[in-house]
Amino acid sequence: MATKYPLRTKRKEQTNKKIARAAQDMFYRKGYDNTTLEEIAEAAGVHVQTLYRHFASKQELASAGDNRWFQMFHDRINDPSRTANTFDFWRNWLTRTYIYLTSDGGEKYRKYISVRHANPLILGQLSEIRARYEDLLCISLAKDFDMSPAGVSKPRLVAGMLIAGSSYTLRRFEVDHTDLVSEATAVIDEVEAMFGHLIKPRQQ
Repeated sequence: MATKYPLRTKRKEQTNKKIARAAQDMFYRKGYDNTTLEEIAEAAGVHVQTLYRHFASKQELASAGDNRWFQMFHDRINDPSRTANTFDFWRNWLTRTYIYLTSDGGEKYRKYISVRHANPLILGQLSEIRARYEDLLCISLAKDFDMSPAGVSKPRLVAGMLIAGSSYTLRRFEVDHTDLVSEATAVIDEVEAMFGHLIKPRQQ
């Protein structure tokens, strides 16, 4: 039976999302460097001290969306009921995610990417988030391949290829307005063609 969140926790989560959305809207309209935390708080309808209780810095606010998506990814790839291998899971995850994020034609998400790439401090946080994605993919691939995930292993190298390919398709989407979904899946198809033979049959 699902556990209901206390009302206080729900309100905290709602406020967190409200502040993060207000921040992204301000970043789009004014630019990251020209936006203050006071302006974000006002746009979100909260006191600036409330904002600080949820986010310690503007950099943290800028990567809030990426952290939320990572948490969802973490929960789903670790779901004990998951049956898809890592390639299929990553392909389905990126397809659903990118379709959702570009449902308005992609311009808003393109601006979101541009804001992140324009600031070195944000890029540092994104690099750390990408490393966490890679770690989870490595662990999952190690199970698929029946290998150790430690060190410079095949699971680690394949996970790195998947993450690097995803970063490349995002850059092309930002600059060249390419089809994000088709390019992202094409990268996964290519990596799977090279390493899919390593997947071991699952135990029944």
